[in-house]
Amino acid sequence: MEIFGPIPSRRLGRSLGINNIPPKACSYYCTYCQVGPTEQTEIERRHFFGADYLVGLVKERVAQLQAQGETIDHLSFVPDGEPTLDADLGETIDKLRPLGIKIAIITNGSLIWRDDVR
Repeated sequence: MEIFGPIPSRRLGRSLGINNIPPKACSYYCTYCQVGPTEQTEIERRHFFGADYLVGLVKERVAQLQAQGETIDHLSFVPDGEPTLDADLGETIDKLRPLGIKIAIITNGSLIWRDDVR
């Protein structure tokens, strides 16, 4: 499931989750991870679902929620792994900005040193 929620968040309000990578694609192997241990760590960014596909799903879900009178405070990239591994992350964010909803990325920060991530 690439889009989920909205879910209540103390920090972000009503947050619509975006799972932009396959499960367990991660740069760390954390034994305490809520989705279980990573089978193979990776640090190379790849194309997974594609910006247009994810943006289409988000727009569809936002329209459904707005038709029901619900609000969304944030669009949150919070996948079952490290969201910055997605080579399409920047493009996806750029295409979501016109919706006028704040965007959050929940990351372990391991790739922040890369120019193409910042």
